[in-house]
Amino acid sequence: MPGIGEVLQSHPYIDRAAVLGDDNRSLVAYVQPGRADVGAAVEVDHADLTRDYVEEWQSVYDYVYSGGPAGDGRFDVRGWTSSYTGAELSEEDMREWVEQTVSRVRGLGAKRILELGCGTGLLLHRLLDSCDAYFASDVSATAIDRIRESFGGTVPSSVRLAHAGADEPGFVPPGAVDAAMINSVAQYFLDESYLTSVLAAAAERVDRDGLLFIGDIRSAALNRAFSAGVELARADPGATREQIQALAERRCCTGTELLIDPGYFVDLAAAIPRVAHVEIRLKRGQRPTEMTRFRFDAVIHLDSARHDIVAVDDWRQWASLQQTEQLLSGKPETLGFLSVPNARTITDHTAATLLQRLDGPATADEVRQAAADASGVDPEDLWALADKHGYTLQLSWARSTPDGSFDAAFVRAENALVAFPTQPVTARQHTNRIWHVTAENLDLAQLRDYLREQRPSGPVPARFVVLEELPLRADGEVDLAALAAVNWA
Repeated sequence: MPGIGEVLQSHPYIDRAAVLGDDNRSLVAYVQPGRADVGAAVEVDHADLTRDYVEEWQSVYDYVYSGGPAGDGRFDVRGWTSSYTGAELSEEDMREWVEQTVSRVRGLGAKRILELGCGTGLLLHRLLDSCDAYFASDVSATAIDRIRESFGGTVPSSVRLAHAGADEPGFVPPGAVDAAMINSVAQYFLDESYLTSVLAAAAERVDRDGLLFIGDIRSAALNRAFSAGVELARADPGATREQIQALAERRCCTGTELLIDPGYFVDLAAAIPRVAHVEIRLKRGQRPTEMTRFRFDAVIHLDSARHDIVAVDDWRQWASLQQTEQLLSGKPETLGFLSVPNARTITDHTAATLLQRLDGPATADEVRQAAADASGVDPEDLWALADKHGYTLQLSWARSTPDGSFDAAFVRAENALVAFPTQPVTARQHTNRIWHVTAENLDLAQLRDYLREQRPSGPVPARFVVLEELPLRADGEVDLAALAAVNWA
C-alpha cells in the first residue's frame, strides 16, 4: 500500500506532501498546493476572497490611524517596524526612504499624478508643489480623513481625494494623468490576478506615453535570503543551524504579504499591451533598512517611451571599482557590467546558503562569522562613481537574481533608458501565493476522501497544515527535521 505522503502528492491539487506524528501521537499531513491548479481547489469565489482580503487590510489601517495624527500629520510613519529587530524604524530611516522615493518620482517628470493607496499623504504632501493635479485614494477612510485634517480641513483645488480600493480608480477620468503610482502597497494585494487588474485599471487613467510607478516592491527573488537574514539576526548566539534553518523556512513559506518577482513586470506587456519599456530599479539610500536592501521600484513606460532606449555596446563581468574607474576614464559612450555582487544582500544570501548545507556552521554565531566574510559593492558607491565621471548610472534587477546581484549601465545620455538583459538567472514564479492565509479554502475534506479511496484500510491524518512551500534539504527532498522543529499549525 502506498504511503500517505505518496498518495497526497499524487493528488492533482498537491505538489508536495509529508506526514509526521505530533506530540499526541496523531498524524499531521503537511501539503503544498499545486501552483497550476490551486484555483480549482478553492471553493469560494475569487472576487469574494479578494474583497475579504482587502477589507482585512482596511480594518488594520483604520485601526492604525484611529488615534489621530501622530506628531507631524504630514509625516505619519506609524506601523513601520524592522523585521530584523521588531523595533520601529527610526525617523532618520523613514525620512531617507520618503525623500529618495519623492526624488525618484519627481525625476519621472509627471505633472498629473494618480496615487493608489496614498495612506496619510507621505508622498502627496511632498510631490504636490510640482504637480498640476493630484488624485489620491486609499482603502482606509481614516487615512483619507487624516489627509483632510493635515490641510486644515480645506483641501487644495488641485487635489482630489477618494475613499476607494486600489482596483477602484473610477473617480479619475480616462487619460487624466501622466502617471499612476502605487507605492509600498502591492504587498497587501491578494495575488497576481488582483495586481494585474489594478495595474490595468490604473493604465486606463494614464494619458498616452505616460507611466506606471510601482514602488517599494517586496522581491520574491530575494525571499530566501531575507528570511534567513531575519531569523539569524533574531537567533541566540548558541542556536543551532537546524533551528535557525527551520525558522527561516517557515518565514520564507508562510509570509502574509505578496512578494513579486521582477520577471512579472518584464512580462507585463502580455497582459497590458500598452507596455513599451520596463525598468526594474534598485532603491537609493545609505541607511541599511530592509526597504533599501531588499525592495525595488518598477517603472512601466506606456505606448512609446518618452526617452531614447540605449543599447550597451559592451557588457562585461564585474571585476572591481578600481577597474571600473579606469574604464570610465577612457570616456566610453556606454559601459555595462553583469552580475555585480551586492553588498546590501550578499551577507544574508550567504547565510541562507550556509544554513542549507548539511556540513554548514553549527551555531548562529558561527553562521554570522562565516557570512560576514562575503563582500560586494554598495550601489551608492557606483552612483558616486558615475557622478564623478559625468555619467548617468542605471542599475537593474530584471534578471531576478536570488543573491541580489545586479546589472549596471553607465551611459552619457542624461535621460536615456537602457535595454538591460532580462533573461532570469533561474526560472521563477511571478509571485508567491498567500492562499495559506485562508487555508480552509483548500478542500481538506476532499483530500481526506481521496486518501480513503486510495488507502481504504489505512489511517487518515488528524490534521492538515497547508504551506505555500515545504522546506527542502540541500538534496531537494522534504526537510522533515525542519517540519518537526517548528509548530506550523
